[in-house]
Amino acid sequence: MKKTLLFLGLTLCHVAAVAQFKTIAEGPVFVEPEEGMARILQLKNGNTMFVLITEKGGLDLRIYDAKHKPKASKHLTPKYGKLEHPAIEAIFESNGNAVFLIGEWEGKKTPVLHRLIVDGTTGAMKKDEKIGELLRMDVKNRLATGFGVPKPGFHVKKDPLSDNYAVAIFNTLVSDRNERIEVILFGAEHQELSRAFYKSPEDKYKYMEYIDMTIIDSKAVSILAKGYNTEASGGKENVLLLGTLEKGAATVDIRELEFAYNKELDKGVVKYNPVTKKLIMIASIAESDKWNAKKFTTLALIDPLQKRVDKVSTVYPDKANEKSKELFGKKNKFEGKPQNFYVNPDGTFSIVYEEQERVDVTFSNATATTGYGSANRPVTSQYLELNHIAVSTFDANGKEISSYFVPKKHFLFSFTIHPFYLAEREGTVAKLSKGDQFKSFAFVNGKDKIYILFNDVEENEKRVLKGKITTIKGVSECDGFYYTLEGNNTLPPREFLFGKPDRGRDHNLVLFAISDYDREKNVYVTLKLSIQGERKGVRLVWMEP
Repeated sequence: MKKTLLFLGLTLCHVAAVAQFKTIAEGPVFVEPEEGMARILQLKNGNTMFVLITEKGGLDLRIYDAKHKPKASKHLTPKYGKLEHPAIEAIFESNGNAVFLIGEWEGKKTPVLHRLIVDGTTGAMKKDEKIGELLRMDVKNRLATGFGVPKPGFHVKKDPLSDNYAVAIFNTLVSDRNERIEVILFGAEHQELSRAFYKSPEDKYKYMEYIDMTIIDSKAVSILAKGYNTEASGGKENVLLLGTLEKGAATVDIRELEFAYNKELDKGVVKYNPVTKKLIMIASIAESDKWNAKKFTTLALIDPLQKRVDKVSTVYPDKANEKSKELFGKKNKFEGKPQNFYVNPDGTFSIVYEEQERVDVTFSNATATTGYGSANRPVTSQYLELNHIAVSTFDANGKEISSYFVPKKHFLFSFTIHPFYLAEREGTVAKLSKGDQFKSFAFVNGKDKIYILFNDVEENEKRVLKGKITTIKGVSECDGFYYTLEGNNTLPPREFLFGKPDRGRDHNLVLFAISDYDREKNVYVTLKLSIQGERKGVRLVWMEP
């Protein structure tokens, strides 16, 4: 197990670069939110909305006009009241309004999905309704999810090219295999365009598991799912399925993707490339279901109209791996896993990898509870580090054209991270907890450049070049940095996002996890926490990459 302290930035040879991110405007300072779930949303009318959702307190909204001036401040109390087991499935704009799809357990036992529609100018609630419900999570059903049955839930995907969106209802505890996945395509007015169940092909597979979905040309939704059997259900086999629900259709057209037959798919993400008119799938796939089976990152390009797989390949950021070993020693192979990928304006796409490491920390004089009461004794707890980043960019045909390595080490105190967690968080919220919300990076695929942004201490710029790195635990001495990924420099230079502070004890910390980028307007909005001695506060900042 690697043990180092974390870092945040670096520069191969720090040339006097001209800052790429230009500050357009800054909003007034307000008190830093430290709990709840937050998001920034840019609207087409030029307004910007800062959203804070808490389990007990409803929604707090701050709306800024097109000139970045405060316009409205609103507190909303939805009908659901206090949230139980909350899951913010999506926040997006539709027809000038902010739409919230929020999952929770009604009566503490029944998973439901709420849809809130909020006026994008005034912040007033326009509609508050329940649009989905799953089976009651009684003791029997809870036990089932603890013994291998996938957890039921809701999934939402917004079409980036229109106001249409899709909802998948994953009802794993329903006895009928053909009613476990239901897909609904909604239009800009929130009307149903189509609804259908995702049925097991010829009833061959007893179990159906939702993986991901994406909307195609505003008129269809493609859904990836896994169909499988177990030895107890008549033969162990599994297959990757691609389903398509057309606008106005009552059935999902399903095809088996043979390249993944009887392989173990851990997690996958699918997106539509409007330039090539093809689906891009990135998945973590193992050759067997053995616990120690090695997982490979699989790239597949799929023609959704012909239901044809045009390319399948295993990808890995080799150049980033070589740079990692060059900097930190031959034993320090890059072991990052894909967390998300992004389709760029020209049809190229970028896969972002990040290392995750479990770290055991022993507290020498902690209070431990035993069968004989409490006593002071060494206690070991497990935490998570989110470490180095690699980015590989591919041309429209799936050929790698560039690769970058960005070292960092972020120690988390409270978060549990799942595979493809960045993909899951895309279009939703970031949780605020114990400062861990500041230990996350952002990827911005701008109009002509791509960037990685995160918080770090200044010293890591030089330490990295010496094969060392400071692990970020506390963030009080961190500043926001950005890395421009361009050219053949595998180890990109970095810059202060807001310039180097004038005084050593002053810092500009950035909540990158809730930021929003509008590519059409080329405006990036984030939340900056300014620390000036003992004084601190947060404000929205609008920037142009």
